[in-house]
Amino acid sequence: MPRHLEALLTIAATAVAIAFYASVSYWPKDWTERPVIPNVAVLLGPSVLASARPAPVLNLAFPDDVATVVRRSGINGETGLIPTAASITTFRVRATGDLVSVAAPTGVDPIRRISNDAEPSLRVRGAYAVASEDRGNTVIRWTEDGVTYEVSSRTLDVPALTALANKLR
Repeated sequence: MPRHLEALLTIAATAVAIAFYASVSYWPKDWTERPVIPNVAVLLGPSVLASARPAPVLNLAFPDDVATVVRRSGINGETGLIPTAASITTFRVRATGDLVSVAAPTGVDPIRRISNDAEPSLRVRGAYAVASEDRGNTVIRWTEDGVTYEVSSRTLDVPALTALANKLR
């Protein structure tokens, strides 16, 4: 096809498209309310996504004035560019120089409050938490919004680690 015919065809197709879109506002209302395909129902009502809860935050972090990132690695041990999944992040606390690791470990049971526990003694970010010491490492775990988080340190005790964990965002 010669070049001038291609240009003419392009101009004609553009004019038809503009005329089509310009005329839509003049169509009868019942034309626009009908589905394009007759057997497909018209979607009415709220969106399913409107009632969905927001995705939980998997990687909690300290404010810059509290601690700085020393190392970040994926839950599977990979370093470098971290995928959108959870990572293990090690921070250095600015005030004391202590190292603190923050993670959302996979494959762990959620932390639930024991029913006969009158008032839990340990809370992190408003959620019930449990503390343990394993091989010289103090670990605090809690569950919020369906995600179990843990904060650990070799040098900090439970009250100091709890106070620091409450600063996570």
